[in-house]
Amino acid sequence: VEAATDRAGGYPIKWAQWHGIAKNRRVALTTIGKYTISTVFLSLDHNFGIVGRPLLFETMVSTEKDGFLDYQERYSTWKEAEEMHKDAIQWIKDGCKEE
Repeated sequence: VEAATDRAGGYPIKWAQWHGIAKNRRVALTTIGKYTISTVFLSLDHNFGIVGRPLLFETMVSTEKDGFLDYQERYSTWKEAEEMHKDAIQWIKDGCKEE
């Protein structure tokens, strides 16, 4: 995980080796009817050097027919990812409505 969160990019080979064998990148996976909510550890900072916290986790909602819906959230910590996964579940239960 150190290699994955190294913002200086000093360990790209180590990261690639880890990423290829990592089996614990999924935070949560939930299916509700036709919807699938997936939250994963991205293993690379998706903040892309912009000021702020590293964005290492992502939640997306998809359906088999329509692919990914307009729901994508990114976070810095595993705990935030778990909480936001719950929020995505509630979003589905609420009928996928904007707040």
